[in-house]
Amino acid sequence: MGLTSQVHDFNPGIAENGVFWTAAIDRGSVRVNLGNGSASLHVADLDVEDYGNVVNALQDGPSVEASVSFDVTWSGVEERVKIRNPDNDFGGEFIHNTATLTWSANEAGFTFTSNPLDSDFAEIGHERNGAFFN
Repeated sequence: MGLTSQVHDFNPGIAENGVFWTAAIDRGSVRVNLGNGSASLHVADLDVEDYGNVVNALQDGPSVEASVSFDVTWSGVEERVKIRNPDNDFGGEFIHNTATLTWSANEAGFTFTSNPLDSDFAEIGHERNGAFFN
């Protein structure tokens, strides 16, 4: 199938500074409880563009206005892992768990809503690196 079969590519575009496919979200969209291994991310009606395919998106080609919404929930504690690597100024505490994702997109004349996707492996945690390592 390859890239020729792709008909939608929803993303926030490329910023003037060259950063691409990233968007700021409201701080209240994220909830984390590392104690019980749970977290959630809820984003509703994020303004993006539909570039049609990844090649056109990377070239910042023609697009149409669209919006996406998604919910991710992480839960359970399969394993807790602590990492400390002073050679690379990296450390963290991570929880291996599971996650569920739902996703939808809207634009003029087109709407898509996914079925929930369950992942048997997911991870949440807290890391420190670089100047924040020590």
